[in-house]
Order: sequence, then structure tokens, then C-alpha cells
Amino acid sequence: WIMQIQDSSVLIWFLSKGGVLILTTWLSQAAVEEQTSVILLILKVLCHLPLHKAYPENMSAILQSVNGLRFYRTSDISNRAKGLLSRWTKLFAKIQAMKKQNRNNSQID
Repeated sequence: WIMQIQDSSVLIWFLSKGGVLILTTWLSQAAVEEQTSVILLILKVLCHLPLHKAYPENMSAILQSVNGLRFYRTSDISNRAKGLLSRWTKLFAKIQAMKKQNRNNSQID
């Protein structure tokens, strides 16, 4: 159902109400139980969500879970986890650069 939502405000609401923590729990359980289809689905959902709008403490939990999947026994899952982490790294670096530029611009003003 989450993948069908295109309205970013609804997705942000989902994140603000603890959606990341729920997905983190599901992802951890699926990894322990080796439910590869569930893991792949959750990784797809994580790609769809605007996680740059999630609370930092919630992001820490999901980052740890996805990071643990980098060494998963199935290469499809480990490659997707690595790709997702790389994507997030680039996204968060871009956001930090924009914040720094905005701070510099406001100091000049």
C-alpha cells in the first residue's frame, strides 16, 4: 500500500508517526527469519519514502538495519542494501551542503 501512495505529504505523515521504526522492526525480523521476499519488499518501500524528512533518531535505526544487510547471504539483498546506503549517503550529503550554503547566505545577508 505504501508504494501506491504518491502524495509526499501522506508519506511524510507516515514517517512522522513512527513508520520508519515499524519498517525497521519488520526488516530486522525478516532478516532473522530469512524471509528474503519480505526483505526485498521493505527495501523497495524504503526507496519510495522521503526519508530525508524522517526524524534523525529513526533514521539511525533503519540505517543500522540496512547496513547489516550489506553482508546478507543473498547477493540480491546485499546489493540492494549497498545501493540504498549509497543513495542515502549522496542524498544526505546534498542536503547538508544545501543547509551549509543557506547558513552562509544568511550570514552574508
